[in-house]
Amino acid sequence: MSLGQQLAPHLPFLRRYGRALTGSQNQGDKYVRATLEAIVAAPDQFPRDVDPRLGLYRMFQGIWASANADGEAQTSQSDAEGTEAVARARLARMTPLSRQALLLTAMEGFSPEDAAYLIEVDTSEVETLVTEALAEIEKQTRALELVPRGSHHHHHH
Repeated sequence: MSLGQQLAPHLPFLRRYGRALTGSQNQGDKYVRATLEAIVAAPDQFPRDVDPRLGLYRMFQGIWASANADGEAQTSQSDAEGTEAVARARLARMTPLSRQALLLTAMEGFSPEDAAYLIEVDTSEVETLVTEALAEIEKQTRALELVPRGSHHHHHH
């Protein structure tokens, strides 16, 4: 069975994850497509020692992380705002990881061990990240109850 056939059943889940991660199906699909292209281009890079779904998500994470790391490097150079920009970048770096940990375990049903492998942290770190993400969601939910306007999507603290 080809790698493509092994991965096909997992693609709808990866697309859902991509959408949750990036906030739009269109964006998410770009990463899914890039992931598949990378796998097709270099099948020997595909992690063979793990479940195909895990390998698929691992490749996706790698592509997502490198795409986002590049964007960040550019902003920090052109951004002369100093400390505020650093704090913003740190926040941007911090939150996605906890969000990924939450999505991978809660939505995708990966075990903390699998999620740890996917985002390249320790298993104990995954649990911390999930706790952080839940606390963040709770904070935002509480904020929404106080703010009845529909403009809650792009809150920057």
